[in-house]
Amino acid sequence: MYHDKEYYPTTFRDAIRRQAKAILNDVKPAVFVSGGIDSQTMAWAFNTFVHDVDYVYIRSSYCGQYNELEYFFVSQFCKRHHINLQIIDLEFDKSSLRDFLLESDYFNTPVGSGTVFRLEGIRRYEGDGVPVIAVSNFAFVNDGSLCKGIFRKPGTGLSYGIPLNEQIIFDQHSNYIFQCYEHYHKIIPELQYLKRIESKNIIYTNMGFPFRPKMSGWEFLDEKNDYSTLSTIDWSNDHGKNARFVRGIEVIVDVLDLPKEYIGMKLEHQKDDSDNFVTLYEFEP
Repeated sequence: MYHDKEYYPTTFRDAIRRQAKAILNDVKPAVFVSGGIDSQTMAWAFNTFVHDVDYVYIRSSYCGQYNELEYFFVSQFCKRHHINLQIIDLEFDKSSLRDFLLESDYFNTPVGSGTVFRLEGIRRYEGDGVPVIAVSNFAFVNDGSLCKGIFRKPGTGLSYGIPLNEQIIFDQHSNYIFQCYEHYHKIIPELQYLKRIESKNIIYTNMGFPFRPKMSGWEFLDEKNDYSTLSTIDWSNDHGKNARFVRGIEVIVDVLDLPKEYIGMKLEHQKDDSDNFVTLYEFEP
């Protein structure tokens, strides 16, 4: 299954460095970094090598207001690791936000409420690197009789909307990270016991990153909630209702004064995405 059959996982940090090196051997990467731990794990790995790499942050704002909490976490990470961060500003007011979402056909597709802004930021990138994104949908699953490792198909979720030959999904470029996840799954009983747990647990445990609320890219539009008080992680589903104040579509409808029917219309497109996941491996616990 894995192309490097001689590789034996040792540590998570070793796996992500090997993943970054495999990409560096092929292209000049443009690493899209956010305030979240997935993209910062990716950026950390690239930054351990002396190579020409663009590190890019998409800063969306509404009427001059951007997500200060997320920008704080990304700027602190870059300061700590001496990373020169390029910023792509996406500036909206009510009229331009409405036009942008309608032109993107946002309400009639399953694309995420934050992903639609990230896609636009990638399109506006003017450097000579190949966009590299972090997609964090790997999960350790126990269905009662089998343990499985599952991940989201390329071209869905955060990678939706950009041709696969014009981007690199960090976790899926080479086998090192997935093979490390399988190794951990088979040797750590706690990962086998729970019904579902996402890979963020492995990242926090192995990388030592400070806790931060889960951001999804649309919170710059939410003026009602204080995300610095959101001190919950849902390890089984990082988009779960216990780890957020509100859905992105609800905020967008509120900001644009749209009929509430738009919420149901959007959620109908996102209702069941189980077909978008692939089983990488399975074994008896």
